[in-house]
Amino acid sequence: MANFDPIAQMLTVIRNGIQAKKKFVIVDSSNLKKDIIRILHEENFITKYSVLEPSEGENRKFEQIKIYIRYVNDFESVIKGLQKISKPSKRVYVNSSNIPIVLNHMGIAILSTNKGVLIDRDARKYNVGGEYICKIW
Repeated sequence: MANFDPIAQMLTVIRNGIQAKKKFVIVDSSNLKKDIIRILHEENFITKYSVLEPSEGENRKFEQIKIYIRYVNDFESVIKGLQKISKPSKRVYVNSSNIPIVLNHMGIAILSTNKGVLIDRDARKYNVGGEYICKIW
């Protein structure tokens, strides 16, 4: 089955890993996914992550990302929700004055801008808009 929205698939893998109380999940790698995972790490939504290089001993030909989910208080995840906003069939763009606030600044919105992948706070600081990829709280 073809994967038409790899970011939505990555968010679903993370969501399913949280529901199954997994320590880590593994997703296929891309530059956009690496940037989103880096932001999740910087904002303390995940414990750590590592990029797994392809190896000849395994049947992997592409890089993968190993994401360690952050839990507190007896396997209660720090991530309460993940939602993909912009979809391949309907792209959502926002300008700098319309950047959404997620849960009264308790969550983050991730934007793809001409200054790179940024969270809502940084996009407002740099006064740039872009594609509204997802929100996490």
